[in-house]
Order: sequence, then structure tokens, then C-alpha cells
Amino acid sequence: MNSNNSNKSNKSNKSNKSNNSNLANKRKKSIFKNDISQVFKLISEKRSFFALILANLLVQLYITYYVSENVKVDEEKKGAKKFSSKFIAAVIATLVIILILALVPMPVWLKFIFFSLFSGAFGVILGYRKSGLDPNVIKTAFVGTASIFVSMFIFGLGLIMSGIQLGFKTALVLLFALLALIIVSIVQIFIVQSSLLKKIIVITSLILFSVYIVYDTNSILQRDYDGDFISASLNYYLDLINIFSALLGD
Repeated sequence: MNSNNSNKSNKSNKSNKSNNSNLANKRKKSIFKNDISQVFKLISEKRSFFALILANLLVQLYITYYVSENVKVDEEKKGAKKFSSKFIAAVIATLVIILILALVPMPVWLKFIFFSLFSGAFGVILGYRKSGLDPNVIKTAFVGTASIFVSMFIFGLGLIMSGIQLGFKTALVLLFALLALIIVSIVQIFIVQSSLLKKIIVITSLILFSVYIVYDTNSILQRDYDGDFISASLNYYLDLINIFSALLGD
């Protein structure tokens, strides 16, 4: 009798464990499906916003491309193109405009104008940097930039689908990493001028701005930009031009 009771008890325990396990699996699948459906719902809700972001991004990239292809670089200044007056003026203009965009509240249409001016100024910088470079290097940098953007954009969507949200701490880490990169880059240009340090800066830039694409994608899906697609596309634009510049390696 005791043996029969024991067997029945064991079978009952196994059956309960099996049922609990099945219920847990069903709940996990249900939660996962709900998460996926919520993500697709979120993406669907922001579909128009993403379309505006990408449309503006393409416009600004075209402005940069057009200016870089048509800017006149004096032949005698090509050897010192980084320090020509036109190049320095363009650098100062980009810094001033980016500060205005970051600090001064303005309507979307005015932001678009300033963004376009920024894109044009960077086109001058890019035109000087591209002069004298092998076209194959430029082509490779373009393909590489596009590939990194698409990959990191999809990865950013994947994080959201996995329930991973990148918040303030991530933004802070990226900001400090960016500041450190800027300081090291200034040291490399004006003080050390080491080829090894330059390679480290290039690799770090590629990693950092690739992560920024993931963060920006995550942020766009989480935040309410209140229709300000200019700011969102500016973030992507800055990521892309920095990755492209790093891949040029000049």
C-alpha cells in the first residue's frame, strides 16, 4: 500500500511539474508575442515619422555630396588643404551652426534651413578631404558607411524587440566617450601626430558612431519628438558623416 501511494504521489508530482513547465512556456511565448506585437505597433505608429527622418537625411546627404563635388580646391593648396582659409571657415561654420541647433529653440522649418547650411559647410570640408584621394577609397568608404548604417539600424530595432531600452546611462557613457575621442583627436592633430594613434582614433570612431546609430534608433522609437524629425535626422546625419570620414582615413 505504501509503495502504491508513493508511486501515485511521484506520478502526481511529475504531472504537476510538467503542467507548470508547460504553463511557464506558454506564458513566455505569450509575453514574447505581446512584446513583438507591441514593437511592430510602435514601428507602425512612427512609420510616417521615420519616413520624414529618412527623406530629410537623404536631402541633407545630397547637399553634402553636391557641395563636396563642386567645391573648388586650389591646386597649390591641396598639400595643405586642412589648414586653408576656406577649410577653416567651413569648420568654424559647422561648429557655430551645430551649437545653434543644439541650444536655440526654433521651429522645424528654420531648423531645416540651418541643417542645410550645416550640410553645405560640411560638404566644403569633405571636398577638401576627398581631393587627391583614390576614387576606389571613396567608393569603399561609401559602401562601408551604408552597410554599417543598415546593420546598426536593424540591430537597434532588434534591441527594442528584445525589450532592451537604452536610456540616460547609455547616453552619458557615449557622451564621455565622444569627448575623450575629440580630445585625443586634437592631440593627434596638433601635438603627437602618430600614425598608430591615428589608427586607434579611426577604429574607435567607427565603433563609437556605430553604437550611436543603435542608440539613436532606440531613442527614436522610445522618445516623443513632438514631430521634430529634423533633430532625429540630424543625429543620424552626424553618425554617418563621422563613420564616412573615419573610413576615408585621410
